Amino acid sequence: MGRGDGGGRLGAGAAHLRAEWGRWWRAEDWSDTHVAHYVLNDQYRTWMRFQQRHKAEVQQNIGLLKEQQKHQRQAQMMQMNLQRQRQRQGRYGYGGYGGAGGASPAISYKMMQWASLQMRIGQQEFRHQEITPSMLHIGRGQVRARRHWAAAGWLLALATGWVGLWWASVTAGLAVTLLAAAVFAVAAWSAGGSLKPRRPPVPKLLFIPPTAPAHTELAAEADQEPQPFPIRDAGRDPRQAREAVRLALAKEKVEFAEILVPEETTYGWKVPVVLKSGTAEHLISVLKFVATTLRVGRSQLMARAADPNDASQVALTILTRDPFAHSPSYPVRPPNSCSITDPFSIGVSIEGEHTPIVLAGQGVLIVARTGGGKSSMVRALAEYTTACHDAVAVDIDPMRRGLGPLSSCAVRSALTPEDAEKELEYLKALAEARIAALGPAEDNMPVSARNPAVIAFIDEFPELTSRGKELAVRLMRLGRKSRVTLVVCTTDATTDTMGDAIGDALGIRILMSCRKADVPLAVGQDDAVSQGWLPHLLVPSPGEWEIADAGRYYCVTPRHKEPVLRYVSHLDAGTALLRAQERTQAGLPALSWPSTGSTAPAAANTPPAIVALLLAAFATHSDPEMLTISQLGDYLVTVDPGTWAKWEGKKNRPLMIGRTIQAHLKAAGLTVKSVRVTTLPNQPTGYRLADIQGALS
Repeated sequence: MGRGDGGGRLGAGAAHLRAEWGRWWRAEDWSDTHVAHYVLNDQYRTWMRFQQRHKAEVQQNIGLLKEQQKHQRQAQMMQMNLQRQRQRQGRYGYGGYGGAGGASPAISYKMMQWASLQMRIGQQEFRHQEITPSMLHIGRGQVRARRHWAAAGWLLALATGWVGLWWASVTAGLAVTLLAAAVFAVAAWSAGGSLKPRRPPVPKLLFIPPTAPAHTELAAEADQEPQPFPIRDAGRDPRQAREAVRLALAKEKVEFAEILVPEETTYGWKVPVVLKSGTAEHLISVLKFVATTLRVGRSQLMARAADPNDASQVALTILTRDPFAHSPSYPVRPPNSCSITDPFSIGVSIEGEHTPIVLAGQGVLIVARTGGGKSSMVRALAEYTTACHDAVAVDIDPMRRGLGPLSSCAVRSALTPEDAEKELEYLKALAEARIAALGPAEDNMPVSARNPAVIAFIDEFPELTSRGKELAVRLMRLGRKSRVTLVVCTTDATTDTMGDAIGDALGIRILMSCRKADVPLAVGQDDAVSQGWLPHLLVPSPGEWEIADAGRYYCVTPRHKEPVLRYVSHLDAGTALLRAQERTQAGLPALSWPSTGSTAPAAANTPPAIVALLLAAFATHSDPEMLTISQLGDYLVTVDPGTWAKWEGKKNRPLMIGRTIQAHLKAAGLTVKSVRVTTLPNQPTGYRLADIQGALS
């Protein structure tokens, strides 16, 4: 490089630095976007100062009122102590402590007013003013004025320091001057290689605006027509989450006026949406498409009305994580330790809140398709019922499965359609007899260990006979007074199946994965789906290898009227079996007929004890096609070790258990042939479930 080239670069660099200084001095290095962000941040800082000043004023007034209240109480306590002393000294002949009325009501009222104001201030959300050309002009002038004052301060300080150095030492002044000239020359040389105007970064906004303000980066991004993206790509950024929802709703032509700031939760996001037109029903009708755009499951996107007084407000709930991954385990309930009149929880909500219900006098409807988790819910209800000292369980299942590992705790059972009809006839007569025995001052039968509440569990309601269904519907209407109630399980809640008894006779309605047509009937409202009741979107479990949405549900109870997703924990069969064994050994409440002069109808044909044990053993293994003698023996030993544990540790254990099973079957008048399980090594002997069920017929 020639000398002339070096001099040209140095001169060009020096000219560029002077030009950059001029641009900085005139604030020309800032674009309208820079100024817009500066103005918006200044608005936000002003609002924050105003909020903090008001909060401090409110807090100060509350503190002063608390001090006044404290002093007033101290004065009253002193007065009370003085009166006690005078009474002990016999100076007054009357009792009572005058002036002990507590703090002044006026102070409490003022504190309540200030606390209300404090809450309203905390709920306020910053709203920016839209940027206009005049605001941009004023903002740029403010930036320029601040720079002029800053430059003047720096120049004055540098000039003072430079003159001071020359006055103190000519050598030091000369050295600093030469160093400054060298630094400027290096900077000019460096700038001469790239003569691009400098553009500083845009100041970051200090808040999340609900809409993109004009002249800002957000507005520029909006002009680029961004494409929808999965909600998980938003990470933990509320602004990105709102943008993902906005794009997804816009793609499905949902007309919304505003999307408020999303709230991050332990399970995902809660996004408030204000509709411009239409209703929540239209939004819910396109949820499955919005879920596809956001890349979440259909059951992981929910919507419901957020304000009963404002139909335009809708709350979206988006699940990006399992909200029930850490649901509480079942509490340990010793035998006879509970009361059927006390509330107990049947699961937790998506927010982690418990779901308390009271079974005394309350009928229960459980609507669930296969794989929806009905067994978990029934087991939870039966587990609590059998732990009560004032309740008994009745097991009714026309499909012969019954309560499974808890079936031994049932005081009565009926496992065929015909026996179920007879059992319902018995329970109806019992309910009528109890009502007839009520005293003149009794509206409902009081429950106790001698007169326990009866909770009858009816599985597969559609499989009952026509007469059985009629009896069940009649019994639903008698349950509250008689404390003989039903827990009805069905896959179909239509009027043809259930009649018109759901709404007014079953106070607790639980909807697991079911059909859309069942939702309005079970909830009791024609527009239930549009309000956010979405159990039909829950995915049933295809098997043990994939839980899906099994156990999740919505419910209507006297305490719960909102469409909130909930979950009932799964009580494994082994634990349920141990609890059943413990409770039967401790003794269960007895069911007796009231002394009204009426006689009990003929009881249903309760299956022989050996058959009930074998069916319970199959239930603990989820009703497989067949079980080996050894597998059956493992269950029988836990239930009755005195009868079945004689051969533990011996080689002939399967042989002796098999012979004992056959002896019990023969004594019951039943013939069930054993078979070889060819799918297992050594082809052990076992029994088919179908053969045991067929023997009952």
